[in-house]
Amino acid sequence: MRRLFPTGNKLPKFSKYLFTSLVLVAFFIPTPYVLLSPGTPQNILNGAITITGAEVFPTTGKMAVTSVMVTNPDSYMTGFDILYGWARGEQAVLPRVEIYPENESAEESIQQGAADMQASQVSATTAALTLLGYKGEIKLIVNSVNESTDAFNKLKAGDQLLEIDGQQLTSTTQLLDFLKGKKPGEVITLKIKRELAVQKSSGELNEELTVKVKLSARDDNSAFIGIIVEMVQNFPISVKIKLAETGGPSGGLIFALGIIEKLQGENLTRGRNIAGTGTISDTGEVGPIGGITEKIIGAKKDGVEIFLAPIENCLDISTPDLFDGIKVVPVATLTEALAVLRAPDGAKLASCPTR
Repeated sequence: MRRLFPTGNKLPKFSKYLFTSLVLVAFFIPTPYVLLSPGTPQNILNGAITITGAEVFPTTGKMAVTSVMVTNPDSYMTGFDILYGWARGEQAVLPRVEIYPENESAEESIQQGAADMQASQVSATTAALTLLGYKGEIKLIVNSVNESTDAFNKLKAGDQLLEIDGQQLTSTTQLLDFLKGKKPGEVITLKIKRELAVQKSSGELNEELTVKVKLSARDDNSAFIGIIVEMVQNFPISVKIKLAETGGPSGGLIFALGIIEKLQGENLTRGRNIAGTGTISDTGEVGPIGGITEKIIGAKKDGVEIFLAPIENCLDISTPDLFDGIKVVPVATLTEALAVLRAPDGAKLASCPTR
């Protein structure tokens, strides 16, 4: 058999050049990955929450929302960028599709993040005020309608959702749970309330309407209506939350705790540096989030003593040294989180297990 290359471990000079060139090209061509980096915790007790219509009490510690810095979907991420980020240790490398829907632009990502943040603030306010005994009316209002779905021209921005298949709607969580049991192509019946001024242009005069909508399919084949719904609250007090340069739903738990801290003279923080993460439903259930490891790293750097984490994220924490100098406590509800903060100093608290 004829040998194509000389024997031994050495490659011909041409092959060396070719190999080097291929490596260099691989380093600088775009890759389908994104980088996650620890963000800096933001203390929401220092001006982020504004409450009017009720007495607000002073606080003595920190209650911080944690975040993750993610490269945007339009970033040109090369093989070199990914290797460098991985080598640094504090950054996570994930397939782009795990963070961003296919073909989503940076602008669309920012808009979705802002919408998720607004929804989390509404749910946090509802959960906190309800727990404190405040009574309020909640309305589900259509914010926008997807033009490529059957809902377009049947539903309009400003419509209030009253019922779905005969069930009274009281929260976005209830609406999402209902859709989990449905398949694309199924037809649902919505009872809505539409302002008469909007209806006059189409000759409709009934304030309450019944609309049948065929469900559309997402990329994962789950069913959706094709609308963005906003929960509007009418409580006897007003709560506004403003947090710069942060999007997504994962601040819900801390927002709710911050509202309770300001409306009670209990002083839950007691001068401590507390942070955490987790979505929250309007009834106080805490849900899982992404980037838990990076959020704990960011909290440790900021001197956080107690980190509240969704119990469903415990199995995602697999690095033992993450626990050095910080107590990661799992919670499933807003009530459980309050119990952790009310525990006396030195009390034995639950902690997230490692794998």
